[in-house]
Amino acid sequence: MRNILSIFIFMSILTQVYSNKIEVTANSVTASNSNKEVRFVGNVLIKQDSKNWIRANEAIVYFDDQNQTKLYEAKGNASFEISDKKSHYKGRSNIMKHWPEESKYQLSGNATTDDLINKRHLSGDLINVDMKSGNASVKSQTGKPVKFIFNIDKKGKN
Repeated sequence: MRNILSIFIFMSILTQVYSNKIEVTANSVTASNSNKEVRFVGNVLIKQDSKNWIRANEAIVYFDDQNQTKLYEAKGNASFEISDKKSHYKGRSNIMKHWPEESKYQLSGNATTDDLINKRHLSGDLINVDMKSGNASVKSQTGKPVKFIFNIDKKGKN
């Protein structure tokens, strides 16, 4: 009963962080009051709306001392779509981290993402995306080259 109550409290807090409802589905869930985290395992889907979602084998939601969501961590075949008024990204990686207060994302391990608004493709070992500024960086940790692919609009000749 205590675990169910903890999960309910954590999910209520999770919903308060965003103006919209957050829905999390998984095969199992466990909450740890001492670690201030909720762990979802198996077929995890974290969904805010049709354009803001994360899928993974496992996800952990971490809370700060005020019980506010400080970090989402999705592990194992993480895929996502995230958007706001200025940005829209879709991609995948082995591990994805999201800091909701800062609107920052970090993708690591076979990371790829597509900037759907600016029509850019990024791939590398480590990708950082800042939704507030629109900035992104790509790094290689294995010596493989990083890729940045973008379209060039051809203008008609006058």
